[in-house]
Amino acid sequence: MKCPVCSAENASSAAFCEQCGASLTLPESSHPPAPPPFPPPPERLGVPLAPCRLIVAGQTIQVPLKKEAIIGRAESSGTWKPDVDLAPFGGKSEAGVSRKHAKIIWQGGWMIEDLNSTNGTYLRGQRLPPNQRTLLNDGDVLLIGNIEVTFRAQ
Repeated sequence: MKCPVCSAENASSAAFCEQCGASLTLPESSHPPAPPPFPPPPERLGVPLAPCRLIVAGQTIQVPLKKEAIIGRAESSGTWKPDVDLAPFGGKSEAGVSRKHAKIIWQGGWMIEDLNSTNGTYLRGQRLPPNQRTLLNDGDVLLIGNIEVTFRAQ
């Protein structure tokens, strides 16, 4: 089934578009031309994935060039390793960093999402609600557990 809002193909049994969240159960003429709740994927916008980095204790961590990257700490047994490991920068359990603490997401711009971490993720001094994406700006300061991280676009 083709979405009348973003033209994405969906399963015929889908009630909502997997790309933009528009209802697929109303007749095509009933769909308002409303924007999706989040920006469409970058390939739909024609906006390529942009590099970004994190600055921790004066050291730069290059975020892997992918749409979603998990920030956290590796397990001491070595069975779990996040995309961005804060353990070498003091981001241990004692510093309040969860294994899967937060996620950085590209949606035509970089966003941060706390993954229901025990000690929370703070942006500009405010605790982020879990599982809710928030736009990041170049130079934003994050607190992941007790580790201060500066976000840098490009």
